[in-house]
Amino acid sequence: MLFSGLLYAQNPTTLKPERFFSVAVPTPQSITFDFRLKRFYLTGDRGRVYSFSQLWSPIRSSEREGSDYQAVCAHEKVVYVRDAGAKKVIAYDAGTLLPQYTFDLPTALQQNGDGSGLTWNPVRKTFVLTAGMQNKRMILTEFDMDFRQIHEHRLPMASLSALTWFDGALWGYSINERMLFRIHPETYTIVRSWRVKTKKIHSFCFDKEGNLYMIRGDKALVYEFRMPRIQSK
Repeated sequence: MLFSGLLYAQNPTTLKPERFFSVAVPTPQSITFDFRLKRFYLTGDRGRVYSFSQLWSPIRSSEREGSDYQAVCAHEKVVYVRDAGAKKVIAYDAGTLLPQYTFDLPTALQQNGDGSGLTWNPVRKTFVLTAGMQNKRMILTEFDMDFRQIHEHRLPMASLSALTWFDGALWGYSINERMLFRIHPETYTIVRSWRVKTKKIHSFCFDKEGNLYMIRGDKALVYEFRMPRIQSK
């Protein structure tokens, strides 16, 4: 397959953080940025959601509603959280962080490696979740707004542990390979990749200026990277 050769022949650039922030989130697992409210949301393995300003001042946290919040994304005034332990998606009001409704995920949907990706793809108007491995291929599964499964896509890579949307593309991170991938939003092929020097990264997001933020779960740290924006072809 042409994809694999192009991906590893490009000699990916290594990303190094410029600074880091400490956050009061026990064992953080996932991070996202809400472009409408201009705030960050983080989740941990204790079933809570935390919101922060762009200056990393805490805004509020939710009550405990789940068990192991491994992924989070913000879409249309709602913060969607994937509970890997209970195999559910819990929808919170983005402003109040009060739970609104819950969706059950298919029992066959697996947690992938050290994370369970979740993001919204505005091009295809679907939620995209990581769904485990099959025949050494990473599976991405698409769901509609009511989290009914619609499509599956297989990527020839070892793992894809976190997902986000930015700059007209889907982005993924592999904990096992310590690589960041830019993914075409329609074909789900890899456009470009970067190596990440920092260890034990669990999740990532971009802010409105295009800064890249990655969380290190074992030390409750958020790393900030400078990375040039790349327009879709």
